[in-house]
Amino acid sequence: MYDVAIVGGGPVGIVAANFCGVYGLSAVAFDREATVYDLPRAAGLHHDVQRILHNAGVLDAILPSTCEMRGAEFVDASGVRIIGFETPPGTLLESGYPPLLNIDQPGLEQAMRSCLSAYADVALRVSHEVLAIEQHADHVELEVCDRVSGDTSRVRARWAIGADGATSFVRRSCGISWDSLGYDREWLVIDLETTRPVELTPFCQQICDPDRPVTVIPMPGAQRRWEFQLKPGETREEMEDRDRVWQLLEPWLPREAGRIVRAVVYRFHATIAERFASGRVFLAGDAAHQTPPFMGQGLCTGVRDVENLVWKLAMVRRGQAGEETLDTYGAERRPLAVAMVEHSTNTGKLIDAYAEMARGGPEPPPALQEYAYGGSRVLPDLSEGLLATESSAWAGQMLPQAVVKVGDGVLPFDETVGPHWSVVAKTDPGAFLGERARRFCDAIGAALVEVPDPEGALLPVLDAHEVLVVRPDRLIYGASSGGGIDSLLDRLARQVVGNSLRAEAQAKAES
Repeated sequence: MYDVAIVGGGPVGIVAANFCGVYGLSAVAFDREATVYDLPRAAGLHHDVQRILHNAGVLDAILPSTCEMRGAEFVDASGVRIIGFETPPGTLLESGYPPLLNIDQPGLEQAMRSCLSAYADVALRVSHEVLAIEQHADHVELEVCDRVSGDTSRVRARWAIGADGATSFVRRSCGISWDSLGYDREWLVIDLETTRPVELTPFCQQICDPDRPVTVIPMPGAQRRWEFQLKPGETREEMEDRDRVWQLLEPWLPREAGRIVRAVVYRFHATIAERFASGRVFLAGDAAHQTPPFMGQGLCTGVRDVENLVWKLAMVRRGQAGEETLDTYGAERRPLAVAMVEHSTNTGKLIDAYAEMARGGPEPPPALQEYAYGGSRVLPDLSEGLLATESSAWAGQMLPQAVVKVGDGVLPFDETVGPHWSVVAKTDPGAFLGERARRFCDAIGAALVEVPDPEGALLPVLDAHEVLVVRPDRLIYGASSGGGIDSLLDRLARQVVGNSLRAEAQAKAES
């Protein structure tokens, strides 16, 4: 029996499989197709997601399929910037990574799949379709069809992850419905490969043209993307016609300067699953939420999902946490996914509002303008779930990347800690721990991390608190003065350990 069965071998499912390998879980991923889908879809990886992919062991492999984004802007029909920002090459944020990488998804997926070879207990089965899922008290059972031979088999796992896209069989089989956030638009998406040098913007642009809003996205190498909003009455057939496609592209380049890779009308949706779990089955990625593309957050949100989930599965599998810890997955991820879908939806509405203003309509309200690129609206931090929110305003925020002391040398925080909880202080954190707290840290494999010279975004955190407790996903669980760290860790023990395990842990700690 596997620990985890993953339905869907797209990027979210494969990141989940790699994380299973990182955390020592046995896993099998099923994908109904024989090969990676060969056309680009997702466009970007935000800085925090790059950090997640590094911790999943796949970032270095995918970098050849990426390029750094130079900036993003809203412009009017003549190209004059309304609002935006630029990022000089080499810019790193508090995560330790560039603000955004644009991606070639087929190359990225192939690279991610190749990383699975590092794990003997993780398998990918292509041309395999999951036909049924049955839940039992302590496992799930999947009926799987080999689409090449036609043979069917039964596969058992402790848990299942549905990462099988917007039409998710897993979601439907669990009876989980969609909640619509009321935003549906049709856009023509064109991916093009330039065949000779062409002068194009290095920025991601939202062109708020009153005649037709347009998105322009630089991609790796010679690839470029355009997205054109459909007008009332325009049909899929006429917009996908190659002559019509080139008519739309004429302001940017002549026909002989590029090769159309794809030109397809998509309906952008803003929807979210009513819940992210059903018993021993969990949803992630597009199976759990559909995000309009204006913020480039669809794939990113799915990667955040599986990072949040897999380390919790590993804790339960190792006996370090009770099953109820898994309830925090939906409690934590669904509100943040809703916030992301709403943010992307409002960015789309702002594009329309600026276009309407150019037609003589009113200026968009200030609250909506906050959703522009470079605007003041930021995404919320985690505020509920497995946190000690009362301990610090920093609880739920990402721990900034730091250089930490290791013996006589120093290393980046993520390299030092690996896939573990950590206790972080300017001086030796062990000096603050009582015996019971130390034993609990040993039981969950927590790393004790000394940051003797904190700087940048980490400095105010450690100036405000002597000691931090940090989750495996690099979110700050809580913070304390040195004298309060034992009670903070005791609170964590009560949160993650089920009643029977808690009694056992208590007995061992007091023995």
